[in-house]
Amino acid sequence: MITIEYFGIDVGKGKSFIAHYSNEHFVKEFELIHNEKGFNSLLSYINNYSGIYFLFEATSIYSKVLELFCKENHVPYYMINPLEAKFLTTTLRTWKTDKSDAHKLALLAKDLNKKPSRNFSENIYIKVRELTRWYEELNDQQSYLKNSIVQILDMTFPEIQNLFKSRYSKFALQIVKKFPHPSYVYHFDKISLIEIIGECTDKKISMNKKGKYADMLLNFARESYPALPEDSFYIDKLICIIDDLLSFMKRQEEIKEKLMKLSTELDEFRILVSIPGIGDLTAMLIIGELGDIKSFPSHKKLNAYIGIDIKRYQSGKTQYKDKINKRGNKRARALFYIVVMNIIRGKRHYSNHIVDYYYKLRKQPNGKGHKTAVIACVNKLLKTIQYLVVNNKEYNYLMSPH
Repeated sequence: MITIEYFGIDVGKGKSFIAHYSNEHFVKEFELIHNEKGFNSLLSYINNYSGIYFLFEATSIYSKVLELFCKENHVPYYMINPLEAKFLTTTLRTWKTDKSDAHKLALLAKDLNKKPSRNFSENIYIKVRELTRWYEELNDQQSYLKNSIVQILDMTFPEIQNLFKSRYSKFALQIVKKFPHPSYVYHFDKISLIEIIGECTDKKISMNKKGKYADMLLNFARESYPALPEDSFYIDKLICIIDDLLSFMKRQEEIKEKLMKLSTELDEFRILVSIPGIGDLTAMLIIGELGDIKSFPSHKKLNAYIGIDIKRYQSGKTQYKDKINKRGNKRARALFYIVVMNIIRGKRHYSNHIVDYYYKLRKQPNGKGHKTAVIACVNKLLKTIQYLVVNNKEYNYLMSPH
């Protein structure tokens, strides 16, 4: 009988609690401090055994140090989704100790029988994932700042929001920064306004267009009835928020440039952008979330990884409606939902079998609901991506299944 050493690890901030089982027999429990001394001690301990297997929950930033330890020391490990861990451990016996989670995870490891977590061992995939995550975080921060700008402008100078088609372009933000209140417009004549407007962009704008912007500003200022005076602290706050937003936008552009440079090293980037509806940035976001797509043996593994595999429950004659598991990578799941939606919206500009499949599902005798059809399209898109990448082929609508 082969002996496997299972280590259930309850990860916390700065320290973890470890329960060690040899097959089903309890061996030892101990605390791990997340410092060099602690990890050296753990390495010395596990070097006394063979057949090591770690199981711990993916707990955002706290589990990263343990993940790094496993990668650097070639320790097989599996990071389980906390919701999945809770569901799977509810039937396990409990212990009279505050450290029961570690024991549950150790016993679960044997029954779970999962392959070690996918390791983004190639440096380029690690870089792409880190950069795409940073890019998305900046998106979230920008959304918050944009909402704050609108809220303040509604009190200080609501009409200026109608000056541009894109109110969050760099040009528009610079104009708002110069004129956060209608009284600021009155400080200048039309000629001065035209000059200031020209200074707010690096692009060439005709004198006629600058004149139109100046006239609109003057009209908006005359019509406006602001809720706050020009010396309100909200004016300073608005200017600071605009500076922060411009800074985030600049940083995001820098990240995008780095991602585009990395894309030249990846064959899957060329393949992904060949699929109509997937642009350069979207392709990099997909690679960032999936890593090395060739490491997935089938599209079903991809489905499970992002959490759209089917969860079916049946008891006796009762069968509940099939649902997706939602236990995988929720970022990837949200990303692919958006990708499919964008592909469907762009149907007029290209031919794509994903679009055909969506409308087929919607129009059949018992048509599927919108969300159900989109998830089915995500499944088909993942199948297409996995096939194309593994076989190193670019997308061809005429060769795709209809």
